[in-house]
This record gives sequence, C-alpha cells and structure tokens, in this order.
Amino acid sequence: MYSVSFAFVFLAGFAAAAPTDSAPDAGFAAGRVPVIYGTDLFHPHNDPDDHFDLATLFSVRELDVQAILLDQGQRQGDKTGRIPIEQMLRLTGRRIPFASGLSSPLTSPQDTGADQPAGDQGDIELLLQSLRAAPRPVTVIAVGSVRDLCAAFNREPDLLRRKVGRLYLNMGNSTDGSEYNVDLDIHAYVGLMRSGLPIWWCPCMPRGDAGSTFWNFHHADVLRDVPTPVVNYFIYALQAVSPQEIDPQSALSANIQPWRHLVLKMDREMWSTASILDAAGMKIYKVGNTYRPARTPPAGGQLAEVYTFVPARVDINDKGRTKAELRPSEPNMQAFRITDGRNYAQAMRDCLGWLLRDFPLAPEFRSGHSAKE
Repeated sequence: MYSVSFAFVFLAGFAAAAPTDSAPDAGFAAGRVPVIYGTDLFHPHNDPDDHFDLATLFSVRELDVQAILLDQGQRQGDKTGRIPIEQMLRLTGRRIPFASGLSSPLTSPQDTGADQPAGDQGDIELLLQSLRAAPRPVTVIAVGSVRDLCAAFNREPDLLRRKVGRLYLNMGNSTDGSEYNVDLDIHAYVGLMRSGLPIWWCPCMPRGDAGSTFWNFHHADVLRDVPTPVVNYFIYALQAVSPQEIDPQSALSANIQPWRHLVLKMDREMWSTASILDAAGMKIYKVGNTYRPARTPPAGGQLAEVYTFVPARVDINDKGRTKAELRPSEPNMQAFRITDGRNYAQAMRDCLGWLLRDFPLAPEFRSGHSAKE
C-alpha cells in the first residue's frame, strides 16, 4: 500500500494537512483566486458528477483551493469522500485541509448547529479558521445541503460578511419548484438565501430552463485523451471500487485501463461547471470549432458568451421556494442565465475536456499516456 508523504491530523471530525514551508504549490498562488469548496462527495458515489466537479476544481490553475468541506457528516462515515479527495491531492501533489460536518438538518434558518456532536463540527471549525486566516476575501463554491455554511454564518455573521467575497450556491430551482440539494436541508438553504452574503445563485433545476446550469455529455467525448492517472481516478469512482479490493492511491498508477471501455460508454449529467469557471474569472472563447476557458483571449479565440450572471431579486419562503425578478432596481444577488442555449452544452463539454487534458499532474504521474480506445 502506498504511504502518503504528508500527514493528516484528526481533530473534532476534520483532517488538516500538516503545515510546511515548501508546499508543492507554494509560489504558484500569485493572481489565483482563494477558494473554499463545499461538496456532497462520497465513495461509493451518490452521483459521480461530484467527482467530475472535484477534478474540474483542481484542473483550474487560476484557483487556489484553501479548504474542502465534506457535507453530511454521518453519511461520510459510511461513504467517505476522503477517498477521492486524497486521490486528487496525490494526483496534483498538493496539500489542502478537509473536514466533514453536521449530520442532522438544521432546526431553523438561525440554527448554529452547536448542539450537534463534537465529531460533526469539523466543517464549521475549518471554515471559520480558514476565513479568519485569509488575508483577503475568499470565494466559496458550495454543492449539497450547505448546512455547515449556514450554521457557520449564524455563529459568526460578521466574519463571513467580511471574508466571503462571493458565494456560489449550486442549488435551487429557478422556476419555483423543488430541488434535491434544497430538500437535504431546507432551513440551511433559506438561511443562506436570506443572509445578505454576496450570492452567485446557480439553480440546478429545471433541466432545459435558461435559469438552470444543467448540461450533460458522453464520457468518451471528454475523457478519451485525458492522462491515464486521471482516467484511473474516474474508473475507481464510477466502478465504485472497494478500497479493500484495490487501494485508492495505488489505483492511480495501476493497470486498470481495461476498465476504461466501461467508463467511456457512460453519459453524465452536470451542474457546477459554470460556477467553477466563473469563480476563476475565466471566460469562454471559441477557437475554430471548439470552445475553451481562459482569462485572456487565446490565439485565434473569439469571445463566446454562452452564459452570464445578471442582477436579480430573489425572494424565498420558509419552504425553500423562490420567486426571482431579473435586473430589478434593488437586486440581492447575481443569478445564472444561459444566453446561448444552442451551444451551452457543447461549450461546457469542450471546456471540461480541455481542462482535464491539461490536468496539472504531480511529476510522478507525468507519463504522457491517455485513455484512447
């Protein structure tokens, strides 16, 4: 079994990477956006879009991930998201603290979660610790129940108002319907939507609506030329491999490529890609017949606005149902909108493929192999 080259210290339900003066990405942070990422990531997966989102997050060099918050603490014990996170840290050679959080839904939008077990407090403690230490405002990208974020705001609202520069909420329904992430913890969603924090709202539903971030793709169209260790990460996740059968770390460099045919034939539904690109300050450019993300125009690239964020007034009732008015006189957040429905999915697919093909692998994995059939 591979022995990781850095230690995690467990305290109050979270794992923190040991400090170092020579972290692998030290000196690589100039101009990057500091990010705290909240995710309902599990192994075995509930929905492997979360594994794709984690890989997207780590593939964007413009983002400096400060901490990762694993949602739904009790479920993390049985289906730990620690496995894909530690695989991703190994692939990139990075050192990032992560934690797991509250197990039970909040009892009200004002609930601090302080009465939940000490072992479930890790996310909140890591979030508050990270914000206190941040020299400038941090971007938060959140998927899942967001109960830890809401509870942290209820404990220290002034800190979050000072230190959260943007909060991308990947949840909700743009047309007053229900949505999976909201139903996980309605009070947490209501609390954050009413918090007054700088929210960039990214509704997940309904599919096909201009206000929803939803898109989908065929795996082969994205993964065919991706480096082998990254494809192994996806194989391990998508085939729900047991750690008792194949060690998660060893799998990254193991010969599990024969399984790629199973993975390449799959399709995937996605929601959070646009929020990650936007958080990094990236725009979409068309280069020839394909799209790619960049902060500045690539050679031969033409700006292609396939989505945007517009000022909105979003009111929410106690049941988590929303009513949104775009471009009002008194907006309270920014709301996602697809502006080119014909090309949005292709643009997201091309951007994801480009990022994964250019994945920032640690030196030990730079072999040049890919997942061609």
